[in-house]
Amino acid sequence: MMPIEIDAATMWTLNADRRSIRLTLPRLPLDDMAQPLTIALDIEASTVDEMIDRLTVLRAQMLPAPPKPASRN
Repeated sequence: MMPIEIDAATMWTLNADRRSIRLTLPRLPLDDMAQPLTIALDIEASTVDEMIDRLTVLRAQMLPAPPKPASRN
C-alpha cells in the first residue's frame, strides 16, 4: 500500500460526453519503470451506480456492530 493525498474534485471528473466519469490516479513511481505510471479510467454511468451500491454496503459493514439487546432473566 502507498498512501496518497489527492483532491476528490480532481480525482473524479465528468467527461465531455456527460455519460461517463474519469478516475485519474496520481502518477505512481515503479522501480522497474523510468517514468511513473499514469492511470486514468473512464467509467460509464451504470458502472458508477453499481460502484455506489457496493460501496454503500461495504461502508455499512465498517460501522460498529449495534449493541446486543439486554437479556431478560
